[in-house]
Amino acid sequence: MEFLFRGFSRWWSSETVAMVTGGNKGIGLEIVRRLALEGLTVILTARDETRGLKATQSLHAQGLQNVVFHTLDIGDSESRAQFVEWIQKTYGGLDILVNNAAVFHNDNVYETAVETMKINYRGTVGLTEELLPLFKASQAGARIVTVSSWVGKLMVLNDEQVRKKLTDVTQFDQKYLDELEQKYLEACRAGNGEPNGYTNTAYRFSKVLINSYSRLLALRLANQPSGQQIYLRLVHPGFVRTDIHRKLMNMLDEEAYQKLVASGGFNHEELIGVEEGADTPVWLCLVPAGDQIPSGRLWFKREELSYT
Repeated sequence: MEFLFRGFSRWWSSETVAMVTGGNKGIGLEIVRRLALEGLTVILTARDETRGLKATQSLHAQGLQNVVFHTLDIGDSESRAQFVEWIQKTYGGLDILVNNAAVFHNDNVYETAVETMKINYRGTVGLTEELLPLFKASQAGARIVTVSSWVGKLMVLNDEQVRKKLTDVTQFDQKYLDELEQKYLEACRAGNGEPNGYTNTAYRFSKVLINSYSRLLALRLANQPSGQQIYLRLVHPGFVRTDIHRKLMNMLDEEAYQKLVASGGFNHEELIGVEEGADTPVWLCLVPAGDQIPSGRLWFKREELSYT
């Protein structure tokens, strides 16, 4: 096997267990492949069993027999419960969680907003919370890496009061985020999500919420005893040639596009492949604990980004 991080202090082994949600295609599949190349045991999950098995078999054909498939629909509480029970019985715990699964809708239509929140926000939060007790103790620390997006920066919110509150992680809690989600869905049902101070798409708002949740969780986990640390990082992988990016480009009007370009790092002409898009997520999974990569931060091209 070709190890891609030879400069790292190698803290992991074949007994290190990583899992990737939405691992059957795009960035998720490349993250699985890269982690498997490093010799970890990698669980590829997908809600579509046929597609998940096909992706796993393709990796086996490349010699990566250390990839294991399990069906998981993060938006379904029963599916999550079955998966958590399976991973506990099979591996006794988990070292690395990559939250990659997401759906994309470029509107505020109530039905699609409900689905988006169910997967991107509720599903990701639910799975993460349910797996927390299973993270293995180690001097290297367990890792949670959540694939988010630049479009979840707080500047996309139209409500200045909400934007200001979410800027300071000590000024809100999980209850507040859940209430925001419900108010947003109520606004979508009434047909006025964006005029009421929210974003112009459910996808954007789901990323605002998951970024904010991740910052809260990092704060909760900040004082874990030595050997029981759990490091949480978010990553904007870049604008990768995937299904979600194609839909994202169709979503942005010229004003919104120029606003994001002005904030830096957002350029429709600079599309990247999945290999480059997976680089920072894999780096965050494997970076040694001693390298002082802060927990609870957002990263892009191995550099820290502002949430605002």
